[in-house]
Amino acid sequence: MATMFGLAMPGLLGFVGLGVEMGTWYQTKRYVQTASDAAAISGAFERARCNTSTLVAVSKKDAGRNGFTGTAPDTITIHNPPTTGPNAGKTEAVEAVLTRQQALLFSALFLSNGVTITARSVAMVQITGQACVLALDSTASKAVDVQGSTIVDAQGCVIAANSNNSAAINISGSSTLQADSLWTVGNITNGGSNNTTLAKPPTTNAWELVDPNAGLTVTAPSHCDSTDTKFNNVTKTISPGVYCNGIDFGAKANITLNPGTYYIDKGDITVNAQATISCNCSGAGDGVTFVLTSSGATSDIGTVTINGGATIDIKAPTGNTYTYPGLLFFQDRRAGSSGSNKINGGSGMNLAGDIYFPSQPVQFSGDNKTSLHHCTQIIARTVTFIGNSTIDNSGCKDAGIEPVHVTGVALVE
Repeated sequence: MATMFGLAMPGLLGFVGLGVEMGTWYQTKRYVQTASDAAAISGAFERARCNTSTLVAVSKKDAGRNGFTGTAPDTITIHNPPTTGPNAGKTEAVEAVLTRQQALLFSALFLSNGVTITARSVAMVQITGQACVLALDSTASKAVDVQGSTIVDAQGCVIAANSNNSAAINISGSSTLQADSLWTVGNITNGGSNNTTLAKPPTTNAWELVDPNAGLTVTAPSHCDSTDTKFNNVTKTISPGVYCNGIDFGAKANITLNPGTYYIDKGDITVNAQATISCNCSGAGDGVTFVLTSSGATSDIGTVTINGGATIDIKAPTGNTYTYPGLLFFQDRRAGSSGSNKINGGSGMNLAGDIYFPSQPVQFSGDNKTSLHHCTQIIARTVTFIGNSTIDNSGCKDAGIEPVHVTGVALVE
């Protein structure tokens, strides 16, 4: 028995040693897979922030933070988009492939070359919601401000601020706010006796949301179709064109707008109390866009003032034949930051489309409750709610208006 045991012992020790070695392979595989997951996720976060130039470096850095530096003969390969698998070619996905060369122990008796352990991960930027309010200023305090006795009903959409300030979104006083969630690069201040109801927890210290209109520019007009245009106590239908030195809708003016683009060159848009403005937009995709610009000094780019008591029901165009589909108000981004826009139509106002003031603040108050249009988006340097407001952007996608996407990152492979 002792002789047989002695003869069998080398084989038994060999199998035990081989089993232990294979266990270390599985342990290394798990370790490399963790580093691969981290690399793909961090790369996808960079993709969400539109930092494609730093995507590879950040992915490799996060792999290193998980103990995998990629020092030869190990390798780290990052692809955006992935080159293989079901998500190949998708620009919103990031693929990480890590390899580690495992030295042979007992297995050297059976294998002539080392074992290559490979881990692959794919993380993807995914849309998790839509924002109906986006403040673009990157540092402002109270970039989104809800205070006093203001009531803001934005159920189903996110209110967002790209500011990194510790008070990027401010909710105070006796205000009431209902929204799907809040999103900010900075943080949120919540004081007073306000009543805030969110369907999902707020997200702070996040990345900036992408401005869907960031690439739009304005070509300044070279002529005037109408100058110093004023309407008071008159019923009239007007057409698109270039309105120099502003346009004023005075008391008891009843104005119907034909669909198209209205350029306001070197002047303001003013809508006074008791004015009524509507859109003759019965065709599919029909709508109106007001563009505030200047053929001269940028300081002449005008602002918008809509006073309480006005009745206004207009929508943005959505057809591809229009110059600015989805935009209702578009202020030239060359405008100085000192101006201010006040949209205070109250219960008689319905604005469907993008209210876009990338360089200036917007003060907003209005109830967009009509069943005809369900797409109101406010994108401005800062946004202050000054009265009771209802914002509904549930129908933006169906209307062909580019929504403000709220994104997250998830491992998909």
